[in-house]
Amino acid sequence: MKVEYIKTNKESKVPHMASELAGGYDVTVTEIESKDGGKVWCKIGLKMAIPDGYRLNLIPRSSITKSGYILQNSVGLIDADFRGEVQARFIAFPSIDTFCDNFTQVRLEYPQFPYKVGDRIGQVYLEKIIQIEWEEVTKLSETERGEGGHGSTGNK
Repeated sequence: MKVEYIKTNKESKVPHMASELAGGYDVTVTEIESKDGGKVWCKIGLKMAIPDGYRLNLIPRSSITKSGYILQNSVGLIDADFRGEVQARFIAFPSIDTFCDNFTQVRLEYPQFPYKVGDRIGQVYLEKIIQIEWEEVTKLSETERGEGGHGSTGNK
């Protein structure tokens, strides 16, 4: 399937698979902008035309788990009608560095962002959108689990 793109930066790289059986295409950061509150915005230097009926998912590299940062919206979702530059927006978990004035002032310390321009920061993959026809009913089918919530399976 073809995905059209425009490079917005001379450092832009076309997403590529790191191995033959990779589950996604690596994307490379071309620009990093640090914001207040431990936020870091990473541009990948590409605008894309996602085919109709699909969405592009952007997920962080697994190595981000060692850094104290997470992707702000968990999975970035790029819709087929979006034509702006794709970005990954991260946020850090701060630690308390200093207490001042009987705990009325706290200085938060943020970890150093683990990536630099030119590094692979995530992966993208296409996902087909299945159109849903919603039907309101008065009763749902019964299952063994029923309404058991988080951690309820296998506990009977």
